[in-house]
Amino acid sequence: MARLLIILTVIAGLALAFFGLLADASPQTAYLAQNGISLFLVICAVVVVTTVITSVYILVFGVVGDRFARRRLHRFIGWKLLRSQRKGRTVMSSLHGSWHRMLARTPKRKLALLGAGLGAFGGLLLLQSPRTWNAVADAVSPDFATAVQVALLILGGVFFLVGVAGLVLGRRPGPAPLPVIGQRFAVTLPTFISIVGVSIGIWALIVVLGVMHGLQSDLRQKILRTNAHIVIEPQRPDGALGDGLALESEIAALPGVAEAHAFVTGEVMISSPTGIGKDVTVKGMSDDALAHSQQLEGSVISGSVRWITRPEALIPDRYRYTSGADLFDLAPPDGDAGDDAGDDDETFAPIVGTSPRAALLPGILLGSELANNTLLVDVGMEVQLISPDGDVGPTGLRPKLRSFRVAGIFRTGMYDYDQNLAYMATSDAERFFNYGGDLNRLEARLTRAEDAPTVLAAVRDVLKARFPGLKASDWQERNKNLFSALQLERIVMLIILGFIILVAALLIVSSLVMLVVEKVREIAVLKALGASDRSIVRAFMVVGTFIGGFGILAGVPLGIGTALVLIAQGIALPREFYITDLPVKLDAFELVIIGLAALGICLLATLYPSLQASRLKPSDGLRHG
Repeated sequence: MARLLIILTVIAGLALAFFGLLADASPQTAYLAQNGISLFLVICAVVVVTTVITSVYILVFGVVGDRFARRRLHRFIGWKLLRSQRKGRTVMSSLHGSWHRMLARTPKRKLALLGAGLGAFGGLLLLQSPRTWNAVADAVSPDFATAVQVALLILGGVFFLVGVAGLVLGRRPGPAPLPVIGQRFAVTLPTFISIVGVSIGIWALIVVLGVMHGLQSDLRQKILRTNAHIVIEPQRPDGALGDGLALESEIAALPGVAEAHAFVTGEVMISSPTGIGKDVTVKGMSDDALAHSQQLEGSVISGSVRWITRPEALIPDRYRYTSGADLFDLAPPDGDAGDDAGDDDETFAPIVGTSPRAALLPGILLGSELANNTLLVDVGMEVQLISPDGDVGPTGLRPKLRSFRVAGIFRTGMYDYDQNLAYMATSDAERFFNYGGDLNRLEARLTRAEDAPTVLAAVRDVLKARFPGLKASDWQERNKNLFSALQLERIVMLIILGFIILVAALLIVSSLVMLVVEKVREIAVLKALGASDRSIVRAFMVVGTFIGGFGILAGVPLGIGTALVLIAQGIALPREFYITDLPVKLDAFELVIIGLAALGICLLATLYPSLQASRLKPSDGLRHG
């Protein structure tokens, strides 16, 4: 008990010193120090949990291990070599002795502990007052004042409870209890450290690979949501599809194709009224494709897809309001009024701050990063598209310029797409890029993205038979470099984190070498009684199997539990990462591979010590053991 009180006091003192030193540190230093302490506490918690789980497994297996090991000689020898053969006091006997020593203290020491606890509570009450807390916070830091409160609460509670228990229950402690000696079910300390090392390595591998798998899946989902699974385009950069609508019908009729849309695309420069310019990719798609395609489903955060073809509804957000009417019920342009134009019951929202003669510009959809952070425009504001493929004038080649009005802003969750992509109507894109009635790109989405290679082969057969001059590619080919880099990164991380298990394997080698030196006489006696070299090798292989098995049984549940907690709770990431929460996804195949690899490394680590033990001569062991 005295050791526990000393340890708590030292920890409290170190914590107060830490927060006191951070008072004068820079914000960057304080941030790094706090993150370092948080990581250290997480590692300590993992070590403690792993130690507890491993201890439970060893304790439970120790009860039934002897019965299991007696069936085979090598298992019996391996189990006996793994366990610590030392006898010591049982856990209940140790706790009973500590309780008796606490009660048998002198009244002065009990009163001193009680007084220390009351003094800590008094300091805590004093620090609860706003004047005292503000004084400490101003003199050092608010974190230091909070740390003092926590330290006083913990130390005061421990000292007070120990002092009260000694005074109330320790009047007649009686004679000291006799120690109870029993066989320990624990393993040797080097072996236990090896088991904990293996389990921590497995835990780190599962968590890190789960996060990387989640990031890869999240990236793949965003790419497939914005890009099509199969893309058909002319072999020449300035070519066209030909009969794009007929090709669209044939591709949509193929098995496994969910939707297919032909459109116009091109590279242009877009500029805002403030003069900010940016190169973007423009897709000109039909009204039906824009409204029902999975590309923009649920991605429009401001405006509407329908406003691309309803320029009369496009006015700046700060000027738009309604008076009981929907925004789409605005009055049609002059001369286009229908039969209901003279209906007195029809009311329209007034357009404040705009002229009735304002030009009706075609609409365009912009990505959130492009609109909000680059061009600084909002829904209803005017932008210009600039293309170098213009007309030849008196002064030479002139770029083509055309004004558009922002009809909506979308957010896909992929920075490159939200920064470099824009959508408009097919007719507007055909006029701007001088395609007439032709289309130059077709995108198809499948019911299952994994069927892309099979459907791609069927698409290429169609192109070869009826549409020569066109080429097709799937999402795996178009993003091959990206996914290859991600896969290589996962492999590298697997290798790097595998060194944790390798270090644990080196601990296994060292512990078993020490075990061979310690058990020289026992091994010599076994060989003198007729044990073969193979039996000795298999006995040490059993030791490695137990170490790897206990490490896997402790590390795999801890890793899966940590991943499930991350999935359920989530870790919010800064906006700069463009991911709201840390994605985590477990793969059953990876879990099996990690467990088998850890077990294999543990078995390989036992080869050298087992061979050294099998080569031992009985006469040398009995003479020098």
